[in-house]
Amino acid sequence: TTTSSLTYDFVYSNFSIGAHTIKVIGIDTTGSVNSTSFMMFSNPAYTNTPLPNGLKHGINYTSVTNATLALYAPYKDFVYLLGDFNDWKVQTNYMLNRHFVNSDSVIWWIDLTLSPGTEYAFQYLVDGTIRTGDPYSEKILDPWNDQYIPSTTYPALKSYPSGKTSSVVSVIQTAQPEYQWQVTDFQKPPKEKLVIYELLVRDFSTQRTYQFLIDTLSYLKSLGVNAIELMPIMEFSGNLSWGCNPIYHAAADKYYGTANKLKEFIDVCHQNGIAVILDMVLNQADNLSPLAMMWWDAANNRPAANSPYLNPIAKHPFNVF
Repeated sequence: TTTSSLTYDFVYSNFSIGAHTIKVIGIDTTGSVNSTSFMMFSNPAYTNTPLPNGLKHGINYTSVTNATLALYAPYKDFVYLLGDFNDWKVQTNYMLNRHFVNSDSVIWWIDLTLSPGTEYAFQYLVDGTIRTGDPYSEKILDPWNDQYIPSTTYPALKSYPSGKTSSVVSVIQTAQPEYQWQVTDFQKPPKEKLVIYELLVRDFSTQRTYQFLIDTLSYLKSLGVNAIELMPIMEFSGNLSWGCNPIYHAAADKYYGTANKLKEFIDVCHQNGIAVILDMVLNQADNLSPLAMMWWDAANNRPAANSPYLNPIAKHPFNVF
């Protein structure tokens, strides 16, 4: 060709199932050679495989070595699992089963065998283009913000799999050590006698940790407080936020400390007769939420019309995100 582009229709209908590397070589009139490579993947055929009874959406721990992931995702063609267990590569044995009820109800699921107590990072690769964690994750890793979390706040935080994938990933861990609650019979104050202190961990102190709340609880108790309302602590975009921009509604944001440190704070509050109320934002999701990412109208920069979770256009005048 004498132009700057070349088009060629490559017929690949006879590819075997799995990965195939395609290498394209270009030689110009001077004999100079350039090349590029990419992968094409041929998916196995689907059969309808019902999700085993008793399992729910999200991460199901079925034994100390086994877990089942179940992703509710209608209107999708295929889903692969990427993670530490397969070096973040697309592989046919990590293609999720499809449980098809009807076009509005499709669950993708897979069984995993894991080492007890070991943390594994993972993602779903949806339709070959969307990389997202599990919406029900209780812990995520963030490639942009985790690096700013001090080790004193979150000791031994698992590293993000840099160079392996992109965007937020989920964490799965069988045989997790249980927090040992000191108070197992806490009696909540009567609603009509609540004295509530609304608290944003970010702004309560420069330390911005659950540990600092534990260390200074006597101050709040001296005010006559019998309930502390934590402004949203679920994983949100960034590290510094009011928490009203959630991305993973079931994961505690790591910037304030570990999930067990949050439990310890609650436990110490109960020891002092103080209830803990969680302020939760269930009517909104920021862009990195799987509930937004999997059904997104890029042309209009808003949730897609077929989203099972989010309205494309807000239904009330004070909506954000």
